Amino acid sequence: MIKQTLFGTMENGKAITQYTLSNSRGVSLDILNLGGVIRRWLVPTSKETTTDIVLGYDTLEDYLHDDSSFGALVGRYANRIAKGQFTLEGVDYQTDINLGGHCLHGGSQGFSKQIWASSVLSDSENPSILLELRSEDGDQGFPGDIQVKVIYTLTEHNRLKIEYFASSSQSTIFNPTNHSYFNLNGHNKGTIKEHKIQILASQYTPIDNEGVPTGEIAVVDNTPFDFRPLTNIAQPLSTTNEQIQFGNGLDHNLCLDYYSPESKVATYAAQAQTENGCVTLKVYTNMPGMQIFTANHLNNKKGKDGALYQARHGVCFETQFYADSPNKPAFPSTTLKAGEEFYSVTEYEVLF
Repeated sequence: MIKQTLFGTMENGKAITQYTLSNSRGVSLDILNLGGVIRRWLVPTSKETTTDIVLGYDTLEDYLHDDSSFGALVGRYANRIAKGQFTLEGVDYQTDINLGGHCLHGGSQGFSKQIWASSVLSDSENPSILLELRSEDGDQGFPGDIQVKVIYTLTEHNRLKIEYFASSSQSTIFNPTNHSYFNLNGHNKGTIKEHKIQILASQYTPIDNEGVPTGEIAVVDNTPFDFRPLTNIAQPLSTTNEQIQFGNGLDHNLCLDYYSPESKVATYAAQAQTENGCVTLKVYTNMPGMQIFTANHLNNKKGKDGALYQARHGVCFETQFYADSPNKPAFPSTTLKAGEEFYSVTEYEVLF
């Protein structure tokens, strides 16, 4: 089932619609056509109560001034591009700079700030919506007139399936993701340090002191980044490892073991669970990397229901290409050539 409500109105009169997708098992999601934001994600944790497992805001004004990409679709290029610069097919490009001299998540007016054309694809079992956006050649400094489609589907198996489609008028780079912050105890329940996580990744990409990958692909053995066994999040955060200091916590890309460049099927990659195991989130994807981020920058951020979000109050599992891939030849390519069709899929499954 899908319910549509008016979330707010922009100064130019454009309406921001909230779509509530619900299944027969009591799971529901609120999704905005502003930035494709997942604003609320309710799961039944008892016969009487539901728990909202994602951080977010109550008002349109909060989202318009958001600098944390709460729940948003980010692009054209998720994560960092060093100095906002890259060369593609012999041409140098300069993109928008919006974080410490680098381009983050596609620039200051990237996908998360745009109003997407939206429509309902299915209002019955497995409800789904379609979001569409045109990003013109030169938008935020990126080449190519690109047409992007994203489909959100909530299944009867409690999976949120996110599918990304794109095509460009000329060669460009493309790396979209969703930037939801999860707290499986509830968005307003404080730290996630006692969550346990697993990520099937034998390698990771070390960063410099500005959060940009060095270009090395390193093994996770004997580092804080070996999440192949279930690991308490507090464990790596408590170390004095230089990489943890550079990220001010976890803000690193893990190279997923089961990535296959030709695959269009989401494969199990990661999970998180509460300390008591009552709620589990599983992540499936066909993307090569996963950025794990422990909300290191949050400091008295006013969120939903009067909550004040702090560092470590949420954790992101951003399925994507590696950061700064256009400048790192050893990383999987993010080039989308003219006439090619981009497709990726990520599924988040909630068990309770």
